[in-house]
Amino acid sequence: MKTIPMSSKSLALAALAALTLTLQAGSATAASASAAANQPTASVGQTAAVDSTAATKVVNQYEALLKSGKLPKAISYLNDHIDEVSTYQATIMVLHLENAVKKALPSMVDRIGKTSVQAKINKVYKYGDNFADVIKRTNDKALKALLQEAADSGFKLETAEGFYFPVVRYATLQKYNAYVTADIKAYMDIMTVESEKANMKDAALMIGYQELVNRALSQERFVKQFPSSNRTAQVKQLFNSYKILTFYGVNNTPLFDYDTKVIQPNAKKGYSLILQWNKPESSAYLTTLDKFMKLLADQNYKLTAEVEKFRKANVPIQ
Repeated sequence: MKTIPMSSKSLALAALAALTLTLQAGSATAASASAAANQPTASVGQTAAVDSTAATKVVNQYEALLKSGKLPKAISYLNDHIDEVSTYQATIMVLHLENAVKKALPSMVDRIGKTSVQAKINKVYKYGDNFADVIKRTNDKALKALLQEAADSGFKLETAEGFYFPVVRYATLQKYNAYVTADIKAYMDIMTVESEKANMKDAALMIGYQELVNRALSQERFVKQFPSSNRTAQVKQLFNSYKILTFYGVNNTPLFDYDTKVIQPNAKKGYSLILQWNKPESSAYLTTLDKFMKLLADQNYKLTAEVEKFRKANVPIQ
């Protein structure tokens, strides 16, 4: 699958989108996510117990902070009071925080994406730096304040082709796992993996093929285990992007070499081992991968018309 090259900023934003639930596809809006969070489902599991007056006050105060756009204060308040509310209330509060952070993301991208800010970061940035590292190295007070605000608002620093940008840091949400329902804990675990280690960067695959498949299996299990979760739609979308990665690859790491049409050696090895260690019939995704690898074996592991026909029929690119 050869796609049109993107500019540095466009590519960075594409990576950003991948980290916040998509890969080369649109993501659900914060508004729709918020609406979903407000709809109790079987997975959220609210009991018939009446909420205490104190817990209700905590929720109301927290929601007021979110509504005012004071993310750092809202996060600090949640940290201090999440143990004072019910599991159901805590779950909604955490989901609303995710919505608020995602809603604030485009504005923070624009602020950090300004040419002057990019230049200041570039002067002190070293590979692998986070916001705290850059803050320590720079003497620019305005930059320090901006990056500290970004960190305190639930973002982490990413870079692609020399462009620096924030993404949602799901580890800050994962720390609430002890207080939320099982489906949202599983969701936060999935998203933390995505945000802490991007699956692609600079149009190249950044994880091994075995890890790619294992992440996809985790997503598939979530969808099967929690069909009514408030976050099932998002995980389905992420899972679909991983299926595209599995069977097509990306620009700079295509599954099949552009010239020889032969499958990447590491993909062949990784997929084969995964299929040896797991029962393909236990997963629709693995069943498709197993059929794909058997077909490739018959085609000398080359991208032939038969292989392309299989991909279009079983993993179509929308």
